Amino acid sequence: MASFKMLVALLLIVASLGLTAAEAEDGPPEYIRVTPADIKWSPLPAIRGAQMAVLLGSPAKPGLFTIRVKPPANYKLPVHSHPDERARTIISGTYYSAIGDKVDTSKLMAFPPGTVSYVPPTVWQFAETRDEEVVFQITGIGPTRIDYLNPEDNPLKGR
Repeated sequence: MASFKMLVALLLIVASLGLTAAEAEDGPPEYIRVTPADIKWSPLPAIRGAQMAVLLGSPAKPGLFTIRVKPPANYKLPVHSHPDERARTIISGTYYSAIGDKVDTSKLMAFPPGTVSYVPPTVWQFAETRDEEVVFQITGIGPTRIDYLNPEDNPLKGR
């Protein structure tokens, strides 16, 4: 049992570094640095009105990724989940989020700048911004996507 726990711990460490078994044998990935001037924002079709910047990796491919998401002021993100676990850090603005399969604004918690949260895979959640634009950063292991509980909420439906 102890060796199994050690194996799991080692796999978690390798996964947290974003290394596949092949990369671990070939050496670490190239050193990457992204400055604020390097950040390129583009529309995020899966979330109406939001923008996204890819900082590291690719959320569409296997492996470690880091993105920033910028929803506009007064935005409501319907009930959704993601297939991957992720860590979210609020960079600017206050983000309001809650867990649940039905929007209940009384459950929303304020996430001010600097807040870090862990989001487990396949957990239904909903969120909103209020009187300001918000920027948050997500780091996870791809590939990822957003799954809406109500298919009618998916802006990609019919594409």
